[in-house]
Amino acid sequence: PRKNESKFKKIFNKFKYIINILLVLIVTVVALLLSMWNDFDNVLKNLMQCNWWYILIVCGIMGLCILVRGLILFCFARLYTKKYRYHQALACDQVGVFYNAVTPGASGGQVMQSYTFKKQGVPISSAVSIMAMYSILFQTVLIIYGLVSFFVKYDVISSVNAEIPLFGLVIKLPMWALTIIGFLLNVSVILLVLLMAYWRGFHNFIMGPCINFLSKIKIIKNKEKSQESLRVQVENFKMEFRRLWSNIPFALLIALLFTIYMTFKFSMPYFVGLAIDPNCVGVSNESPIKLFFDAVFLSNYHQMVTGLIPIPGSAGVSEYFFIQLFKGNFYSTTQLGGNDITSTALLLWRSITFSIPLLFAGITTAFYKGSPKEVIGRNGVPSRQTYVDLQHETLAIRKEEIETFIETRTLSKKAILDSLKNATKNKSSTTKNKKTNHNSSNKNKINKNEIKKENKKEQDTVPNRKMDNLSIEQDDDLL
Repeated sequence: PRKNESKFKKIFNKFKYIINILLVLIVTVVALLLSMWNDFDNVLKNLMQCNWWYILIVCGIMGLCILVRGLILFCFARLYTKKYRYHQALACDQVGVFYNAVTPGASGGQVMQSYTFKKQGVPISSAVSIMAMYSILFQTVLIIYGLVSFFVKYDVISSVNAEIPLFGLVIKLPMWALTIIGFLLNVSVILLVLLMAYWRGFHNFIMGPCINFLSKIKIIKNKEKSQESLRVQVENFKMEFRRLWSNIPFALLIALLFTIYMTFKFSMPYFVGLAIDPNCVGVSNESPIKLFFDAVFLSNYHQMVTGLIPIPGSAGVSEYFFIQLFKGNFYSTTQLGGNDITSTALLLWRSITFSIPLLFAGITTAFYKGSPKEVIGRNGVPSRQTYVDLQHETLAIRKEEIETFIETRTLSKKAILDSLKNATKNKSSTTKNKKTNHNSSNKNKINKNEIKKENKKEQDTVPNRKMDNLSIEQDDDLL
């Protein structure tokens, strides 16, 4: 029965992701149809009259973004293993694209990419470190882009209002407020963990009074679990931040690649407008460079706003805020009869940047051997908590590595000291042997000299004895 349950879970998970893809695509198509409901005929005419060379340029830019993301993952992986290949990084990137699109708040991408790295031969602890450093640098570059966008295009964003129909009423929300909230959300991801990592007083305040208050008002259900989860994230951030700080040239290289990636990604509405009609982009007599960066900054606003709403793929939300930001501010509403230019641009932009890449990422995830096929996370759904659990395992592995390193280091010191002691003992024994040999040789020399002297004395006494014998014999003759 357990085998049947596991098979059923695997089949259910496969159908679940297919259902998620279909839901995201259906909501996206519905949002597109609603956006061009009153201008459907004009949108079709605009599509038929498009400059397909510019559409190919937009597709090429999207492909370039995929290549740059793969290059970033490849650079990170080569820090840990030299056997990692570039095509593996591209496959890992597509797994992340798919799970970011089908999970709420893009919470499943990092988890599944970590397990993909594991299947590709990278240790799971190193994979979690890669994704943590990837997130740190990505959020940093995104925050810098947000600051520049506020200073450059604040006059535009301050004049835009998001009109939200609710129960027959139209609620107007200022777009600048939504973008500031989205910007602060991006900043808080880095700033909160950074302050907790290097400011003990702030760390104690968040872990103590702040979490206690949130648990009392029932925002946090499990206080101990939340504290442990936050502690793990802070320790993991501190470890990876030190790793990046110790290799500043590498961190600058990755930041440069992220800047190139975001610049090309945010510039696609500009080339989409050129594909529809160059006269509808911006105001006449404006330089192409200014229009290019206007599209970049408005797209950055768009990402900050859509990041507030944790819907898979930002389906429906992305389309709505694209219309609100680009209509009249970037795409002219006087050409070809009104809003049809913005609706046509939305259809092309959303198809090239989301719908087609999602289908391609889904096919890659389904058929790539290195993509994780097992059930991961609670109820088979990877989430933020699943990634925190991986970070907890990583900290435990790093602790064991440090302990073994310290043990081997102390053992190597002992071995060196023992070898030095043995060497000194051997030297002292050799010197003693030399001294004893020298003394014995001297004694032998002295004994030899004494023997020679005795021999000489004997030789001297022998002729005297002969003379004595002769004298005795002569005396006998006389007698």
